Amino acid sequence: MVVTEDKTFDIFVASKIGSFKHIKYYTDVSKNSKKCIENLVEIKSLQKDDAITSMVWGNEEQTEILIGKKNQQIQVYNTLQGFTKTYTADFGTGDIVGLGKHKRRLLAALSSGTVQIWSKKENVVVNTGGKLDKMKVYEQDTTLFATGGEENELKVWRIGEPAPIFTAKNLPHDWLQLRKPVWVSDLTFLAPELLAVCSRHGYVRLYDTRAQRRPVCNVEFESMAATCMAPGFDDHHVLVGFGRGQLQQVDLRRGKPDKGYKGAVGAVTSVVGVGGKVVSVSLDRHLRVHRADSKEMIYKQYLTSKLTGVLVQTATSTPLKRGDPEVKEEDEVVEEVEVKEEDMDDLFDNMETVGDKPRKKRKEDAEATEAKKMKPSTEGSTVEIENEDPEEKIVKLLKSTEKQKKKMEKKKREKKAKSVFHNA
Repeated sequence: MVVTEDKTFDIFVASKIGSFKHIKYYTDVSKNSKKCIENLVEIKSLQKDDAITSMVWGNEEQTEILIGKKNQQIQVYNTLQGFTKTYTADFGTGDIVGLGKHKRRLLAALSSGTVQIWSKKENVVVNTGGKLDKMKVYEQDTTLFATGGEENELKVWRIGEPAPIFTAKNLPHDWLQLRKPVWVSDLTFLAPELLAVCSRHGYVRLYDTRAQRRPVCNVEFESMAATCMAPGFDDHHVLVGFGRGQLQQVDLRRGKPDKGYKGAVGAVTSVVGVGGKVVSVSLDRHLRVHRADSKEMIYKQYLTSKLTGVLVQTATSTPLKRGDPEVKEEDEVVEEVEVKEEDMDDLFDNMETVGDKPRKKRKEDAEATEAKKMKPSTEGSTVEIENEDPEEKIVKLLKSTEKQKKKMEKKKREKKAKSVFHNA
């Protein structure tokens, strides 16, 4: 009999409030619980501008994580030692939208459109020519990085060169000769010469820097804003997340969506494909894991805060801290109250019994009760109307209605006589 060990991989997630968590995921889903989650940042110390806007791996061994915050602070987290270094990206305005590392040089991009490269000798600042939504470094060749944003086409840069080595070109005008808007919300490298981008205007495009400046493949999604993307499980597939919770696998060879992964309610903010599984986080505060082939959701975990990024560690493994076996909730701490059996017996003994609901009275019973009622007279005495003839009741009712009618007519005549227009 062959004994196989349970395979695990580690997931790191970031949120809008600045929390940073580590999750130990087991392929045996029955072993996954809240005991496998730990907070890596003290929740009490977080402030409003500590939101994490960018999170990437800092080395190939996946032991170093670069974290960019809304307050322009860049932190380096070591999976074994904790937080080791802190930088400040004060070379421009805006949030940090991209981080990377080339040997000992650190790259950081701000939403205002500037990218800075730190080095011991000097810091090089690159102006990308517009607003930025994303900057990524190619993992296989860290000298290459790509940028893109709102009305800022895809550009590919090489460290040490002042001008981009590739600048994308928009599609031709439509049949009304109107220009198509450009908004690069995320991008990814499929190869040194192949790049894919997604847009908030609902398109996914593939660029080949060797062939032409215009996209070689364009996939349109009507009324759907793409928010994030990641490489698929081969060279011609990408995973794309949208603002309404859709998560699609797009086939760039055939130019159409291939598979859809359901479950998310809020906007998908980050997605990773690894080991035949699709790991994603969204603004509905959930982490989800789907099977890539069957599209089945096999894991779902609520993490109390709006999530902005996810990383999956597969090269190495990170052990959980011994001191934090359970996850601490950020919103509230739920206290468990144990109720004894004796208290439950006393509770049920003191409860009031609830009888049957009374039946509705029939018309005959209602008439009988009304006949038994006593009618007060003007002299202060009471007169029984028990034996009163129903015909007499009808006559009295008609007389009373006639009196009321005469009074209303009289009031109308008086009002009409007083009217200025009637007298005129």
